[in-house]
Amino acid sequence: MVRSFWFSIAVSVIAAVATPPAQVPAVSSSQEVDDGRRWLESPAPLTPASPAILRAAEAVALNKAANAAALLRGIIRSQPRSEAASQAHQLLSRIYLRSGQYKRLLANLDEWARGFPRRDDIERERMDVEQFRGLPDQENGPRRASTLRHDADSLFVPVSINNRSASFFFDTGAWVSLMTESEATRHGLQIREGGGVISDPSEKGVKSRFTVVRELAIGSMRFRNVSFLVLPNQGPFTGMVGLIGMPVLLGVGSIRWSNDATVEFGGRADPNDRKPPNLVFYRNRLLLRALVSGRPSFATFDTGAVSTDLNANFATEFAELVERGGTRTSQDTTGVGGTTSFDAIRLPQVAFEIAGVQRFLRPAVVTLQRTPNMGGDCCLGNVGKDLLTQGRGFSIDFTAMTLSLH
Repeated sequence: MVRSFWFSIAVSVIAAVATPPAQVPAVSSSQEVDDGRRWLESPAPLTPASPAILRAAEAVALNKAANAAALLRGIIRSQPRSEAASQAHQLLSRIYLRSGQYKRLLANLDEWARGFPRRDDIERERMDVEQFRGLPDQENGPRRASTLRHDADSLFVPVSINNRSASFFFDTGAWVSLMTESEATRHGLQIREGGGVISDPSEKGVKSRFTVVRELAIGSMRFRNVSFLVLPNQGPFTGMVGLIGMPVLLGVGSIRWSNDATVEFGGRADPNDRKPPNLVFYRNRLLLRALVSGRPSFATFDTGAVSTDLNANFATEFAELVERGGTRTSQDTTGVGGTTSFDAIRLPQVAFEIAGVQRFLRPAVVTLQRTPNMGGDCCLGNVGKDLLTQGRGFSIDFTAMTLSLH
Protein backbone atom coordinates (compact mmCIF):
# COMPACT_ATOMS: atom_id res chain seq x y z
CA MET A 1 0.00 0.00 0.00
CA VAL A 2 1.35 3.42 -0.93
CA ARG A 3 0.18 6.74 0.47
CA SER A 4 1.83 10.06 -0.30
CA PHE A 5 2.35 12.68 2.38
CA TRP A 6 3.36 15.33 -0.15
CA PHE A 7 5.70 17.91 1.34
CA SER A 8 4.71 18.12 5.00
CA ILE A 9 7.69 19.47 6.90
CA ALA A 10 8.67 20.12 10.49
CA VAL A 11 11.98 21.40 11.79
CA SER A 12 12.05 19.78 15.22
CA VAL A 13 12.39 16.06 15.96
CA ILE A 14 11.86 15.07 19.62
CA ALA A 15 11.10 11.47 20.54
CA ALA A 16 9.30 11.39 23.91
CA VAL A 17 5.60 10.63 24.36
CA ALA A 18 3.94 12.78 27.03
CA THR A 19 0.45 12.47 28.51
CA PRO A 20 -1.35 15.79 28.99
CA PRO A 21 -1.86 16.67 32.66
CA ALA A 22 -5.37 16.85 34.08
CA GLN A 23 -4.76 20.24 35.69
CA VAL A 24 -2.36 23.13 35.28
CA PRO A 25 0.80 22.50 37.31
CA ALA A 26 3.78 24.74 37.79
CA VAL A 27 6.15 24.60 34.85
CA SER A 28 9.18 22.48 35.73
CA SER A 29 10.94 21.97 32.40
CA SER A 30 11.21 23.36 28.89
CA GLN A 31 9.46 20.28 27.56
CA GLU A 32 6.41 20.95 29.72
CA VAL A 33 6.20 24.65 28.94
CA ASP A 34 6.21 23.81 25.25
CA ASP A 35 3.38 21.26 25.45
CA GLY A 36 0.29 23.11 24.23
CA ARG A 37 -2.10 20.19 24.73
CA ARG A 38 -2.72 21.13 28.37
CA TRP A 39 -4.59 24.30 27.38
CA LEU A 40 -7.34 22.32 25.62
CA GLU A 41 -7.68 19.74 28.37
CA SER A 42 -7.17 21.49 31.68
CA PRO A 43 -10.25 22.63 33.61
CA ALA A 44 -8.19 25.11 35.65
CA PRO A 45 -8.31 28.61 34.07
CA LEU A 46 -5.37 30.96 34.37
CA THR A 47 -5.78 34.35 36.06
CA PRO A 48 -3.72 37.58 36.04
CA ALA A 49 -2.11 36.24 39.22
CA SER A 50 -0.87 33.05 37.48
CA PRO A 51 2.87 32.86 36.73
CA ALA A 52 3.76 34.93 33.68
CA ILE A 53 5.47 31.98 31.98
CA LEU A 54 2.25 29.94 32.21
CA ARG A 55 0.16 32.78 30.79
CA ALA A 56 2.70 33.19 28.00
CA ALA A 57 2.79 29.45 27.27
CA GLU A 58 -0.99 29.39 26.89
CA ALA A 59 -0.87 32.42 24.57
CA VAL A 60 1.83 30.79 22.42
CA ALA A 61 -0.14 27.55 22.16
CA LEU A 62 -3.38 29.35 21.18
CA ASN A 63 -1.70 31.72 18.69
CA LYS A 64 -2.06 34.93 20.71
CA ALA A 65 1.37 35.91 19.51
CA ALA A 66 1.43 39.61 20.41
CA ASN A 67 0.31 39.00 24.00
CA ALA A 68 2.72 36.09 24.33
CA ALA A 69 5.71 38.03 23.02
CA ALA A 70 5.08 40.92 25.42
CA LEU A 71 4.91 38.55 28.39
CA LEU A 72 8.00 36.63 27.31
CA ARG A 73 10.14 39.72 26.78
CA GLY A 74 9.03 40.99 30.17
CA ILE A 75 10.20 37.76 31.82
CA ILE A 76 13.59 38.01 30.10
CA ARG A 77 14.03 41.65 31.17
CA SER A 78 12.99 41.11 34.78
CA GLN A 79 14.58 37.67 35.39
CA PRO A 80 17.41 37.46 32.84
CA ARG A 81 19.21 34.44 34.35
CA SER A 82 16.21 32.49 35.62
CA GLU A 83 14.86 29.19 34.29
CA ALA A 84 11.72 31.08 33.32
CA ALA A 85 13.85 33.36 31.12
CA SER A 86 15.34 30.35 29.33
CA GLN A 87 11.84 28.96 28.78
CA ALA A 88 10.77 32.39 27.51
CA HIS A 89 13.53 32.32 24.88
CA GLN A 90 12.38 28.90 23.74
CA LEU A 91 8.76 30.03 23.38
CA LEU A 92 9.85 33.15 21.49
CA SER A 93 11.71 30.83 19.13
CA ARG A 94 8.46 28.97 18.46
CA ILE A 95 6.62 32.21 17.63
CA TYR A 96 9.34 33.58 15.35
CA LEU A 97 9.86 30.31 13.46
CA ARG A 98 6.23 29.63 12.62
CA SER A 99 5.67 33.26 11.54
CA GLY A 100 8.76 33.47 9.32
CA GLN A 101 10.52 36.05 11.52
CA TYR A 102 13.97 34.65 10.86
CA LYS A 103 16.12 37.64 11.83
CA ARG A 104 14.31 37.79 15.16
CA LEU A 105 14.58 34.02 15.47
CA LEU A 106 18.37 34.04 15.24
CA ALA A 107 18.79 37.18 17.35
CA ASN A 108 16.75 35.46 20.07
CA LEU A 109 18.88 32.31 19.77
CA ASP A 110 22.09 34.33 20.13
CA GLU A 111 20.77 36.19 23.19
CA TRP A 112 19.60 32.90 24.72
CA ALA A 113 23.02 31.31 24.19
CA ARG A 114 24.84 34.29 25.73
CA GLY A 115 22.67 34.19 28.82
CA PHE A 116 22.71 30.40 29.23
CA PRO A 117 25.96 28.97 27.82
CA ARG A 118 26.51 25.26 27.23
CA ARG A 119 22.88 24.16 27.65
CA ASP A 120 21.76 21.10 25.71
CA ASP A 121 18.35 22.55 24.87
CA ILE A 122 19.98 25.57 23.25
CA GLU A 123 22.23 23.35 21.16
CA ARG A 124 19.22 21.33 20.01
CA GLU A 125 17.48 24.56 19.07
CA ARG A 126 20.58 25.72 17.20
CA MET A 127 20.57 22.53 15.11
CA ASP A 128 16.97 23.26 14.10
CA VAL A 129 17.14 26.99 13.35
CA GLU A 130 20.73 27.88 12.44
CA GLN A 131 19.95 27.03 8.80
CA PHE A 132 17.63 30.07 8.68
CA ARG A 133 20.41 32.53 9.54
CA GLY A 134 20.62 35.31 6.98
CA LEU A 135 16.99 35.07 5.89
CA PRO A 136 14.82 38.18 6.32
CA ASP A 137 11.72 38.66 8.46
CA GLN A 138 8.54 38.06 6.48
CA GLU A 139 6.28 41.11 6.20
CA ASN A 140 2.50 40.62 6.05
CA GLY A 141 0.26 43.14 4.34
CA PRO A 142 -3.30 43.94 5.45
CA ARG A 143 -5.60 40.95 5.85
CA ARG A 144 -8.34 41.07 3.19
CA ALA A 145 -10.95 38.51 2.21
CA SER A 146 -10.36 36.91 -1.18
CA THR A 147 -12.34 34.12 -2.86
CA LEU A 148 -10.35 32.03 -5.34
CA ARG A 149 -11.06 29.01 -7.54
CA HIS A 150 -9.53 25.59 -7.01
CA ASP A 151 -9.68 22.34 -8.92
CA ALA A 152 -12.13 19.69 -7.69
CA ASP A 153 -10.96 17.98 -4.47
CA SER A 154 -7.74 19.98 -4.60
CA LEU A 155 -5.99 22.27 -2.14
CA PHE A 156 -4.02 23.93 -4.96
CA VAL A 157 -4.85 27.62 -5.27
CA PRO A 158 -3.64 30.41 -7.58
CA VAL A 159 -0.87 32.62 -6.21
CA SER A 160 1.48 35.22 -7.62
CA ILE A 161 5.28 35.05 -7.21
CA ASN A 162 6.85 38.44 -7.95
CA ASN A 163 3.89 39.20 -10.25
CA ARG A 164 4.12 35.85 -12.04
CA SER A 165 1.28 33.35 -11.64
CA ALA A 166 1.64 29.92 -10.04
CA SER A 167 -0.52 27.25 -8.43
CA PHE A 168 0.53 26.15 -4.93
CA PHE A 169 -1.28 24.12 -2.29
CA PHE A 170 -1.62 25.11 1.36
CA ASP A 171 -0.03 22.89 3.99
CA THR A 172 -0.63 23.21 7.74
CA GLY A 173 2.10 20.63 8.34
CA ALA A 174 4.83 22.77 6.73
CA TRP A 175 6.69 25.18 9.00
CA VAL A 176 8.29 26.80 5.95
CA SER A 177 6.90 27.40 2.45
CA LEU A 178 8.43 25.34 -0.31
CA MET A 179 9.00 25.08 -4.05
CA THR A 180 10.95 22.77 -6.32
CA GLU A 181 14.13 23.89 -8.02
CA SER A 182 12.29 23.89 -11.36
CA GLU A 183 9.71 26.31 -9.95
CA ALA A 184 12.41 28.58 -8.51
CA THR A 185 14.17 28.60 -11.89
CA ARG A 186 10.92 29.44 -13.69
CA HIS A 187 10.54 32.53 -11.52
CA GLY A 188 14.20 33.55 -11.86
CA LEU A 189 14.87 33.21 -8.14
CA GLN A 190 18.31 32.94 -6.57
CA ILE A 191 18.94 29.86 -4.41
CA ARG A 192 21.20 29.88 -1.34
CA GLU A 193 22.47 27.04 0.82
CA GLY A 194 20.88 26.65 4.25
CA GLY A 195 23.46 24.37 5.83
CA GLY A 196 20.97 22.07 7.58
CA VAL A 197 18.49 19.25 7.09
CA ILE A 198 14.70 19.59 7.16
CA SER A 199 12.90 16.59 8.67
CA ASP A 200 9.89 14.97 7.02
CA PRO A 201 7.48 12.02 7.45
CA SER A 202 9.84 9.62 5.66
CA GLU A 203 12.44 10.35 8.40
CA LYS A 204 15.07 10.79 5.67
CA GLY A 205 14.95 14.58 5.51
CA VAL A 206 16.33 16.84 2.82
CA LYS A 207 19.25 19.26 2.69
CA SER A 208 18.04 22.80 3.16
CA ARG A 209 18.39 25.41 0.42
CA PHE A 210 16.34 28.60 0.36
CA THR A 211 15.13 31.35 -1.88
CA VAL A 212 13.40 34.59 -0.91
CA VAL A 213 10.35 35.82 -2.83
CA ARG A 214 10.16 39.60 -2.90
CA GLU A 215 6.36 39.58 -3.07
CA LEU A 216 3.86 36.75 -2.74
CA ALA A 217 0.20 37.51 -3.47
CA ILE A 218 -2.82 35.40 -2.54
CA GLY A 219 -5.89 37.15 -3.90
CA SER A 220 -5.78 40.71 -2.57
CA MET A 221 -3.28 39.94 0.21
CA ARG A 222 0.41 40.68 -0.16
CA PHE A 223 3.39 39.21 1.67
CA ARG A 224 6.96 40.47 1.30
CA ASN A 225 10.29 38.72 1.88
CA VAL A 226 8.76 35.25 1.97
CA SER A 227 11.37 32.51 2.39
CA PHE A 228 10.90 29.21 0.55
CA LEU A 229 12.73 25.95 1.03
CA VAL A 230 13.92 24.75 -2.39
CA LEU A 231 13.70 21.02 -3.18
CA PRO A 232 15.99 19.30 -5.67
CA ASN A 233 14.48 18.03 -8.93
CA GLN A 234 14.60 14.35 -8.07
CA GLY A 235 12.52 11.47 -6.79
CA PRO A 236 8.73 11.86 -6.61
CA PHE A 237 8.85 15.65 -6.38
CA THR A 238 9.90 16.89 -9.78
CA GLY A 239 8.50 19.62 -11.95
CA MET A 240 7.02 22.97 -11.06
CA VAL A 241 5.44 22.45 -7.66
CA GLY A 242 5.12 24.61 -4.55
CA LEU A 243 3.31 24.91 -1.26
CA ILE A 244 2.31 27.67 1.12
CA GLY A 245 3.37 26.89 4.69
CA MET A 246 2.48 28.17 8.13
CA PRO A 247 4.28 31.54 8.04
CA VAL A 248 1.95 32.67 5.24
CA LEU A 249 -1.13 30.80 6.50
CA LEU A 250 -0.90 32.53 9.88
CA GLY A 251 -0.73 35.84 8.02
CA VAL A 252 -3.82 34.88 6.01
CA GLY A 253 -5.65 34.13 9.25
CA SER A 254 -8.47 31.96 7.97
CA ILE A 255 -9.25 29.48 5.18
CA ARG A 256 -12.71 28.35 4.09
CA TRP A 257 -12.48 25.58 1.49
CA SER A 258 -15.60 24.38 -0.31
CA ASN A 259 -16.15 21.49 -2.68
CA ASP A 260 -17.93 23.91 -5.04
CA ALA A 261 -14.39 24.75 -6.28
CA THR A 262 -13.99 27.94 -4.24
CA VAL A 263 -11.73 28.78 -1.31
CA GLU A 264 -11.82 31.97 0.74
CA PHE A 265 -8.71 33.32 2.43
CA GLY A 266 -8.70 36.04 5.07
CA GLY A 267 -12.44 36.13 5.73
CA ARG A 268 -14.01 37.07 9.03
CA ALA A 269 -15.60 34.43 11.21
CA ASP A 270 -19.32 34.52 11.88
CA PRO A 271 -19.62 36.07 15.40
CA ASN A 272 -22.65 33.82 16.06
CA ASP A 273 -20.65 30.69 15.29
CA ARG A 274 -18.28 30.66 18.24
CA LYS A 275 -16.74 27.29 18.99
CA PRO A 276 -14.16 26.36 21.62
CA PRO A 277 -10.66 25.92 20.20
CA ASN A 278 -9.77 22.47 18.93
CA LEU A 279 -6.40 23.41 17.39
CA VAL A 280 -3.27 24.08 19.41
CA PHE A 281 0.45 24.48 18.82
CA TYR A 282 2.70 21.80 20.26
CA ARG A 283 6.40 22.53 19.85
CA ASN A 284 6.76 23.07 16.09
CA ARG A 285 3.56 21.33 15.06
CA LEU A 286 -0.16 22.04 14.87
CA LEU A 287 -2.43 19.59 16.69
CA LEU A 288 -6.13 18.83 16.39
CA ARG A 289 -8.22 17.64 19.33
CA ALA A 290 -11.06 15.36 18.26
CA LEU A 291 -13.01 12.30 19.33
CA VAL A 292 -11.36 9.23 17.81
CA SER A 293 -13.47 6.09 18.22
CA GLY A 294 -15.34 7.99 20.92
CA ARG A 295 -12.28 9.01 22.98
CA PRO A 296 -10.85 12.56 23.26
CA SER A 297 -7.55 12.39 21.39
CA PHE A 298 -4.91 14.52 19.72
CA ALA A 299 -3.61 14.17 16.15
CA THR A 300 -1.22 16.28 14.17
CA PHE A 301 -3.16 18.34 11.62
CA ASP A 302 -1.64 18.33 8.17
CA THR A 303 -3.49 19.47 5.04
CA GLY A 304 -0.39 18.49 3.06
CA ALA A 305 -1.00 14.84 3.89
CA VAL A 306 -3.11 13.17 1.23
CA SER A 307 -4.18 10.48 3.71
CA THR A 308 -5.02 10.31 7.40
CA ASP A 309 -2.86 7.76 9.17
CA LEU A 310 -2.86 6.40 12.70
CA ASN A 311 0.31 5.28 14.44
CA ALA A 312 1.61 2.90 17.10
CA ASN A 313 0.11 5.07 19.86
CA PHE A 314 -3.33 4.27 18.42
CA ALA A 315 -2.46 0.56 18.33
CA THR A 316 -1.58 0.73 22.03
CA GLU A 317 -4.60 2.84 23.05
CA PHE A 318 -7.06 0.75 21.05
CA ALA A 319 -5.35 -2.64 21.37
CA GLU A 320 -8.62 -4.57 21.57
CA LEU A 321 -10.01 -2.91 18.44
CA VAL A 322 -6.79 -3.54 16.52
CA GLU A 323 -6.59 -7.16 17.65
CA ARG A 324 -10.24 -7.85 16.82
CA GLY A 325 -10.52 -6.21 13.42
CA GLY A 326 -7.01 -5.54 12.12
CA THR A 327 -5.26 -7.06 9.12
CA ARG A 328 -1.48 -6.96 8.78
CA THR A 329 -0.11 -4.97 5.85
CA SER A 330 2.57 -2.38 5.07
CA GLN A 331 2.54 1.23 3.99
CA ASP A 332 4.98 3.36 2.04
CA THR A 333 5.17 6.94 3.32
CA THR A 334 6.61 9.57 1.00
CA GLY A 335 8.10 12.85 2.20
CA VAL A 336 10.51 15.36 0.75
CA GLY A 337 13.45 13.07 1.54
CA GLY A 338 12.08 9.97 -0.16
CA THR A 339 9.96 6.95 0.70
CA THR A 340 10.02 4.72 3.78
CA SER A 341 8.02 1.51 4.29
CA PHE A 342 6.40 0.80 7.65
CA ASP A 343 4.64 -2.27 9.02
CA ALA A 344 0.96 -1.45 9.36
CA ILE A 345 -2.46 -2.73 10.36
CA ARG A 346 -5.55 -2.14 8.25
CA LEU A 347 -8.93 -1.61 9.97
CA PRO A 348 -12.30 -1.45 8.17
CA GLN A 349 -13.04 1.99 9.61
CA VAL A 350 -12.34 4.43 12.45
CA ALA A 351 -14.76 7.21 13.44
CA PHE A 352 -13.58 10.81 13.92
CA GLU A 353 -15.74 13.53 15.44
CA ILE A 354 -14.40 17.04 14.78
CA ALA A 355 -16.25 19.98 16.33
CA GLY A 356 -19.43 17.92 16.50
CA VAL A 357 -19.27 16.57 12.93
CA GLN A 358 -18.55 12.89 12.36
CA ARG A 359 -16.40 11.51 9.57
CA PHE A 360 -15.19 7.96 8.93
CA LEU A 361 -11.76 6.87 7.84
CA ARG A 362 -12.43 3.90 5.52
CA PRO A 363 -10.23 1.96 5.57
CA ALA A 364 -8.06 3.10 8.48
CA VAL A 365 -4.33 2.37 8.30
CA VAL A 366 -2.34 2.12 11.52
CA THR A 367 1.38 2.41 10.78
CA LEU A 368 3.40 0.75 13.55
CA GLN A 369 5.84 3.62 14.06
CA ARG A 370 6.17 6.69 16.28
CA THR A 371 7.61 9.20 13.82
CA PRO A 372 7.31 12.70 15.35
CA ASN A 373 6.21 14.29 12.07
CA MET A 374 3.29 11.85 11.98
CA GLY A 375 2.30 12.46 15.60
CA GLY A 376 4.34 9.69 17.14
CA ASP A 377 5.64 11.75 20.06
CA CYS A 378 2.31 13.24 21.11
CA CYS A 379 -0.70 11.83 19.33
CA LEU A 380 -2.64 8.93 17.88
CA GLY A 381 -1.94 9.88 14.27
CA ASN A 382 -1.93 12.50 11.56
CA VAL A 383 -5.15 13.96 10.10
CA GLY A 384 -4.88 14.70 6.39
CA LYS A 385 -6.91 15.91 3.44
CA ASP A 386 -9.07 12.81 3.02
CA LEU A 387 -11.06 13.48 6.21
CA LEU A 388 -11.41 17.19 5.45
CA THR A 389 -12.88 16.87 1.97
CA GLN A 390 -15.53 14.17 2.60
CA GLY A 391 -18.34 16.71 3.12
CA ARG A 392 -19.11 20.12 1.66
CA GLY A 393 -15.87 21.63 2.90
CA PHE A 394 -13.97 22.83 5.96
CA SER A 395 -12.86 26.02 7.68
CA ILE A 396 -9.64 26.80 9.56
CA ASP A 397 -9.52 29.89 11.78
CA PHE A 398 -6.10 30.61 13.23
CA THR A 399 -7.44 33.44 15.40
CA ALA A 400 -10.03 31.27 17.15
CA MET A 401 -7.81 28.16 16.66
CA THR A 402 -10.67 26.10 15.28
CA LEU A 403 -11.19 23.53 12.55
CA SER A 404 -14.80 23.09 11.43
CA LEU A 405 -16.22 20.59 8.94
CA HIS A 406 -19.21 21.47 6.73
